[in-house]
Amino acid sequence: MRIVIDARMITNEMHGIARYTYNLADRLTSIDPKNEYILLAGNDCLAGFAADRPNCRLERVRSKFISIAEQVELPLVLKGLRADLFHSPSFVAPLFCPCRLIMTVHDVNHMLFPQYYGRIHQLYYRHIVRPSVLKAQKILTVSCFSRSEIIKFLGVSPEKIIVTYNGIDRAFKVIDKLDILKEVRSRYRLPAKFILYVGNRKPHKNVQRLIEAFSKLSTDFSLVLIGKADRRLVSQAENMGLTGRLVFTGDVTENDLPVLYNLAGLFVFPSLYEGFGLPPLEAMACGTPVITSNRSSLPEVAGEAAALVDPYSSEELAAAIDRVLKDEGLCRQMRENGLLQAAKFSWEETARQTLEVYEEVLEGQLK
Repeated sequence: MRIVIDARMITNEMHGIARYTYNLADRLTSIDPKNEYILLAGNDCLAGFAADRPNCRLERVRSKFISIAEQVELPLVLKGLRADLFHSPSFVAPLFCPCRLIMTVHDVNHMLFPQYYGRIHQLYYRHIVRPSVLKAQKILTVSCFSRSEIIKFLGVSPEKIIVTYNGIDRAFKVIDKLDILKEVRSRYRLPAKFILYVGNRKPHKNVQRLIEAFSKLSTDFSLVLIGKADRRLVSQAENMGLTGRLVFTGDVTENDLPVLYNLAGLFVFPSLYEGFGLPPLEAMACGTPVITSNRSSLPEVAGEAAALVDPYSSEELAAAIDRVLKDEGLCRQMRENGLLQAAKFSWEETARQTLEVYEEVLEGQLK
């Protein structure tokens, strides 16, 4: 059978859905030699991907991710390829799909937080995504929490939705090579002791409240945020007397990110809403204690390995940070529990479960 996967969101800087798509395609083409895989690409990032994979090839498409043009081009491409199944690993799918359709819906934050998205995104979600989700043969999602949200907000029947958890890339592990740790610390000008946050700065990520909680602490740790300096957050830090203690790394490469997790004394992720929330697990896999939110999917994913707090309370967040930083025994136990929790999630298992759904849908086509 010919399976087509939309991989247009994969770029040199992979985050979120792009990372999910890459790892899924990588493992599927490794474990499934009998089906043919075609990846739709909008750039050259995957140029070498199919070189040593006889069951995989690339198909270049011109339309941009989230555009009217893709609604015209994708059906024509799929028909020309004689696709048996199309997997959209994001919320983007052609409204008129000429073959079997599977979609991965990671969350419904477009519906819960429409104010954070432009008018085009809102219209797209309402008039393209919702009808496509209802037409798809199966919906994959990344947590039981997201499954309940999809049922509630999109009206999808429960039996149509399959939970396949995200995995953790093998690069996220404990690193004990001192020369690597030292070189990365120097290159990013990282302080000797720091608390780390990894993620974007959208309002639901709750970074402002994290800075507020940090301002309540009396500690020699700094707070390090991945990414370029944000004028709004810099101003907030200055007003709270944190000048010099809030550090921005600038752009961080995929290879360096695991090293930063390893260097951190504590990872804090106080997000208000996550369909899955990969960074806390990545930190755990690197042996770093984690404090995260007690909302949405995060308790499901982090289990009992993280300290869970009310993300709306800067006081509770500050108290949890203070407790972990001061209790070495607690830190040690959280590291051990975190490594065990992270080991439960693998992209190989995600791919295996996804392939089972493909086969079920394709068998339905043959009947």
